[in-house]
Amino acid sequence: MGKRSREQLKERASRATSEAERAIKDRPKAPWDPFPLMELAIFAGIVLLVTGAIIGGATGKGLIASGFVLACIGGLDTALREHFNGYRSHAGLFSGILALMALVVSTAITKTPLIARAAIVIGVFVVAFPALRSDFIRRSGGRRVL
Repeated sequence: MGKRSREQLKERASRATSEAERAIKDRPKAPWDPFPLMELAIFAGIVLLVTGAIIGGATGKGLIASGFVLACIGGLDTALREHFNGYRSHAGLFSGILALMALVVSTAITKTPLIARAAIVIGVFVVAFPALRSDFIRRSGGRRVL
């Protein structure tokens, strides 16, 4: 490899590094930044999951459920901040969560047939996704859009 090729490779690598650093700096900060609250919540959730799996029984099931909820809250906080600050779109994730909530509510409250519940879930997703996606595009100013 010649000297010019090595220099071009170094220049490309430094450009890629600076773009990655800029993307990290652009990420929306949490109100409690620099304290790593969500990272600690996810870590505590993982610890509870592992502990619950080791203990087993009714106590273990409770620990597993608590760990799952705690880890999900940590991830959801990051996704909400990124989406509603126009950093990264999570429209599919939020639409899926809304559809799942609609399924839980329609199953718990009414005794609707399976096909009706499936239609409700699909309807919620189909309505929520374009709305959340267009909101993200508006908030991001058209940046970071496929």
